Amino acid sequence: MDRFAQFSFAVAFRDASFVGLTGVTLMVGFSFDPPLALAIGAHIALMFSLFLLYRVTVLTDERVKRTEPWRELAPHERPRGDFALAIAHNRLEEVLLRFSKSSAGVACTLFVLSLGISILSRVASLS
Repeated sequence: MDRFAQFSFAVAFRDASFVGLTGVTLMVGFSFDPPLALAIGAHIALMFSLFLLYRVTVLTDERVKRTEPWRELAPHERPRGDFALAIAHNRLEEVLLRFSKSSAGVACTLFVLSLGISILSRVASLS
């Protein structure tokens, strides 16, 4: 993997870590109601996934040049030429889509767990 792709992955991972920390903190805060806590975490993961999809839709070659991974590279390490810029665009898009897909998967899992726990607690209260 080239340096731009490595920096793109590192930046996306850092952002996902901060969003995950926020979600876990809120889930712990609402741990008195587990279905609600899981639903909150799911909503945060879903919002992050949608935000990443938005970033992919507005990503242009000029915007790639304004991203943090691009600015972190030394000028002699940056891709040169239109073809190299297109490859960098594709790499960044691929990284963002991969993290969006993972975040959507986490959101689906948390929603299913929230629904399952909610149903189980209702069934348990009926018996």
